Amino acid sequence: MIDWTRLEDVRERRRRAALETMLADRRAAEAQAAALRAAEDARAVAQRAKASHWQVAGADPALNVGALAGAAAWSRVLDERIAREGAAVAQAQARAQACAHAAKASREALRRAASGVEKAARLAQQARAQDRRIEDARLESMAEDLAAARWAARRSKD
Repeated sequence: MIDWTRLEDVRERRRRAALETMLADRRAAEAQAAALRAAEDARAVAQRAKASHWQVAGADPALNVGALAGAAAWSRVLDERIAREGAAVAQAQARAQACAHAAKASREALRRAASGVEKAARLAQQARAQDRRIEDARLESMAEDLAAARWAARRSKD
């Protein structure tokens, strides 16, 4: 015989565990999305710094070969910084995507667990209804047997 209460409890524990996992995955995905935005912002700042650097260098009326060489050297430094920021964005995108996939998988696991809880409750309710029908049939049969025995006893007295 199936212990329906225990099955419902087990399924409910699984659902709660799946919910906790889903919430943790959601928080991680949100944190990674924030990290991605921060990396993209840092890259944009580096790109604006380089553009600003060349605007300032080009606007200098006393620009000479030595100043241009210094501006080019600083531009290479800024290019390296932009490249590092670009790599950081790519890594952040990969982490954010992995977290988003994990969050999606945990939402699906939660749906399955919730479905299991509902199914266990429905099956338990059906089993209880079946038990009530069997008990009702048994009581009805006993009542009929008792009525038949009373009728037979009255008939034998007459």
